[in-house]
Amino acid sequence: MEQRSLSLKLSAVYIDIYGVLACFYPFLTVYFQQRGLSFTEMGIAFALVSLTSVIAQPVWGFVADKYSNKRTILLITLFFSALVVYSLVLASDFYFVIGSIVLVMAFQSPVVPVADAYCYALIKQYSWLQYGRIRMMGSLGYAVIVLLLGWIVKYFGINSVYFAYSIISLCGMFLVLGIDFKDKVTRQTVKLQDVANLLRNKKVLLLLLAIVFTNIAIGSNSSYISILIEQTGGDVAQIGIVWFIVAISELPVLFVGAKLLRNYGELNLYLVGLSLYVVRYLLDSFCTWYVSVAAIQLMQGITYTFFLVASLEYLNRIAPGKIKTVAMTLHAASIAIGGVIGNLGGGILLEYVNIFVFYKVVAVVCLLGMGFLVGLKKIDMQASGETAMKCSRENAAWQQIKSLSR
Repeated sequence: MEQRSLSLKLSAVYIDIYGVLACFYPFLTVYFQQRGLSFTEMGIAFALVSLTSVIAQPVWGFVADKYSNKRTILLITLFFSALVVYSLVLASDFYFVIGSIVLVMAFQSPVVPVADAYCYALIKQYSWLQYGRIRMMGSLGYAVIVLLLGWIVKYFGINSVYFAYSIISLCGMFLVLGIDFKDKVTRQTVKLQDVANLLRNKKVLLLLLAIVFTNIAIGSNSSYISILIEQTGGDVAQIGIVWFIVAISELPVLFVGAKLLRNYGELNLYLVGLSLYVVRYLLDSFCTWYVSVAAIQLMQGITYTFFLVASLEYLNRIAPGKIKTVAMTLHAASIAIGGVIGNLGGGILLEYVNIFVFYKVVAVVCLLGMGFLVGLKKIDMQASGETAMKCSRENAAWQQIKSLSR
């Protein structure tokens, strides 16, 4: 009974926090267009979304690890993001818009990585919990909310999503409070040097670089796919449908994510996901009908889920225990760095090329990301081989000692 209750509560938290994201990211391009921003100004605004995340996420992660209080940080960020989102409703000109974006992202961006770290802390104590299945409920929440909001925006305007955002964020606070699990109150000796040492690890560095390049592509797609939909005959209602398809396609793989990781390994899954991203974006670049754009997004079920589950699991495995929240927020910050480059570069690129050429460039970026991942796999295989040889030598020495003792 306790297992079922805790699993349901944690699932409800993920449904809620991803429902919050569904009120924000899918409709940002529409919001910027309605505020009269040019493609270059949109690129700057999207870049600030990511840049603020790059700064805010590791800071909140460091505080959470230092004071061993992920739950409190999660509550604080949910509460303040519910309040500051109304600045987007009031914003009218470019500078007011980007100021509001920075304010919202300072509190919103740490929510998911801190929730992931909190979830992994629960998994450590309750081994029967599976991250993939909990995260699956986040995709379900995102899918349902974004589908509804597509029609709500069409009839009630873009500001309606920010009222929904605030309400859902506040609901998330009460759901987190309903989980009877807290970190130890004793402070840990977490220093900035620990973070520096983590970043000096070759495996961590190559993984983060691969994540950055992956998310240059993912961020570009997320920000500008609405333009592809409109260029191929769709409207704002279809944007909601496309993002529903994107989110719902993730559910099957997330459900069996733990089994896939055991059978095939994290880096192999990541490589497969990234190679399929190349195919996906090339297919997007040849679309002439928004229905075919929507159909191609079904590939999200493999591309994004393989990337997410594999990279999080690998980083969680190699990061030292006392700075795992920092590691999770560095993962999120790497995603955000990719978003900065993809959003700003994408906005500038679209001033000179059409959306179809844009998607061909995005596919090439994914290929570059695969280079870092191949390098990481070589180092990982070499390290595994050295460990196996060491164990073999130790075993041989032990057998020799046993034979001499006889």
